[in-house]
This record gives sequence, C-alpha cells and structure tokens, in this order.
Amino acid sequence: MTCVALMRLPVTEVYMVRSFMDVVSARGLAYKLAENTEQYSHAELFIIDADNHTAVTLWQTLRQQRRNVIGILVSKTAVADDGQIWIQRPLNSMKLLTALGKADMCLNPKGNPNRKKAATIVTGNLHGARVLVIDDSATVRKQLELALGEQGVQVFVADSGEAGLHALSQNNIDLVFLDVMLPGADGYQICKTIKKNRQKNTVPVVMLTSKASPFDRVKGSLAGCDSYLTKPVEFRRLIEVLDKFRVQRTAIAEKPGLPMVPDPASVRAL
Repeated sequence: MTCVALMRLPVTEVYMVRSFMDVVSARGLAYKLAENTEQYSHAELFIIDADNHTAVTLWQTLRQQRRNVIGILVSKTAVADDGQIWIQRPLNSMKLLTALGKADMCLNPKGNPNRKKAATIVTGNLHGARVLVIDDSATVRKQLELALGEQGVQVFVADSGEAGLHALSQNNIDLVFLDVMLPGADGYQICKTIKKNRQKNTVPVVMLTSKASPFDRVKGSLAGCDSYLTKPVEFRRLIEVLDKFRVQRTAIAEKPGLPMVPDPASVRAL
C-alpha cells in the first residue's frame, strides 16, 4: 500500500483528493493518505501545490533528504521537466488517476509481488471486455485508455465517428464511449447508426458530453444512447458505469439468451 501525503494543497483540492481516495480505497486501489505531517516520513508519494512557494521549498528539501520519493506537482503552468509528474489545474479525478498510474510505475517498475496491485478496481466478468472509445480529443482518449486498461479491459480508440464505426464493425465490442462533438457526423448520428445496425444495436453506448443539459439528454435518448458521462469524466462516475456494465455482463453470461440492453432506470441517472 502506497502512503500519499498532501503538501499545502488548497482546501477544495484536499477535499477532492480525499473523496477520490474514499472511492478507490473501497475498490482495491492500494493508496492511503497521510493524516498529518508526522506521517511524511512514511509517505512514498507526495502531491504538492507547485504554485505555493512554501510547498515547493518543503518538497525540494524533502527530495534532497529522501531520494526514493515521488512527487506529483499541481500547478497552473508547466513545471521544469526533471522527472517529476505534473498535473495542470484544475485538478480532477481523471487527471489524478493518470498521475497516480505514472507514479505507480516509478515506484514499482518491475512489479513487487509483496505489494498489493494498485490498479484493480473492477473484477469478475468485466476482465477482458472490449471497449471502444470514440473521441476526437487525444487527451480524453488517453485518459480513458489508461483508466479502462488498468481494469483489465481491452481498449480500442477512434478519433472520429466514421473510424469508430469501422472499429465497431471489425471487432466484437462490448461497450462504446462516444463523444457528442465529433468532426463530420456527430455523436448522436453515430449512436443512431449503431442502434439501427441489427448486429450491433445491443452494444451499450455511453455518450461523452461537456454539457449534459436536459435537451442533450432528450437528444441522446432519441438517438438510443444508454447513459451519459459529463467531461471531464470523473473517476467515480466512470467506475459506476463499469460496475453497472459488469453486473449486466455477468447476468447475460448466466442467461445467454438475454440481449445486452441496460436498464434505463438504473443507468440514465448517471
């Protein structure tokens, strides 16, 4: 288990990190927060406010004393590239998850068999599932690819609706994350195309949108989407979608005759 210390983060970010840790600790991620500065000596990983001069000075001093610690620097602008990990503000769960994944590789490059694996949240029938991410943002694709890949999911990515439809036709996809705003045909059109395809219309489609207004939700419902996630995607919401999909996938495995159609009452509330 990796002990994480927070160094002079603003109260709002401390609250966000604590909420994030509460979610992931219940799902198998091997992280715990240092409760006070006295526990700094036990911490392997530090999250530092790089816009705070005092925090930077403390971190530089600590780094000279302990060479085996890893720092995640949170700031509005890029920091010097000296092997440290940088998160650009605003801080959110997906950025933090990505940074923790990088930090874990630094702390455990070869995989220590005595250390709990730090990236197993969803288990059971979800392992090995094939998920397609269709988004024209390379950053979003990479974030979701990392987050999903760490759950044992095989991830396919596409940067346009047309490329996504081709990937869907060539692979046995179990779940699609589909951006609303795409070059060419938008996400609603792509979703309609998927739902009109007799061979693919049972594949759940989760729309990714930056503004999940009631109007957007109506358009999504008319297009046939099964759920919505608002960008930037929160880690907790992503895990909720995966958990619902895992439960559904398990039920289908036990009853092969059932089509893979999510329960709208339980999924659309996301």
